[in-house]
Amino acid sequence: MRIQQKSITLKNGQSCVLRSPEPEDAERLVEFVKAAAGETDFVIRYPEEADIPVEQEKFFLQHFNEAARELMILAEVEGKLAGSCNLSEVGKSRIKVRHRCACGVSLYREYWGLGIGSALLELLAEKAVELGYEQMELEVIGSNERAIGLYTKMGFVKTGEIPDAMKYKDGTYDKLDIMVKNLRRV
Repeated sequence: MRIQQKSITLKNGQSCVLRSPEPEDAERLVEFVKAAAGETDFVIRYPEEADIPVEQEKFFLQHFNEAARELMILAEVEGKLAGSCNLSEVGKSRIKVRHRCACGVSLYREYWGLGIGSALLELLAEKAVELGYEQMELEVIGSNERAIGLYTKMGFVKTGEIPDAMKYKDGTYDKLDIMVKNLRRV
């Protein structure tokens, strides 16, 4: 699904554009995935695991743009990619779970705290309701207090956790928190 482009003003006064991805964004998104993995341990992969062929990323973007009940949104600040988010079906429209969707948000560290994450989650929730979803779900690394705070502020509630879900190269572990936002009360 494609969205209508939207502009927002960030906490620092800069303008941010929220829009659907285009095929020419594929190379920047591949770089973003790798860079974001190097900036924080709060993503699911290490930078060396983020070698995605640009053609594969173009296919991925095309899928989101053509999907009836899934979407991806890019955030750009002054023409520079700041981050992205997506909304995906749970269970690929199986009757018992088609009311649920999964979401994810990722930003370059330099854009944390400016209101982009909140704007992306707000827009995702709006689109999810339009698409007939009643519940948004996500997983977040348990030690990512900043993200958990954002998700809580945006109406997500922790419903469970997966202990030792992440194992780092140094041998330490972290849990994944499962969070849910009820869209029937939005």
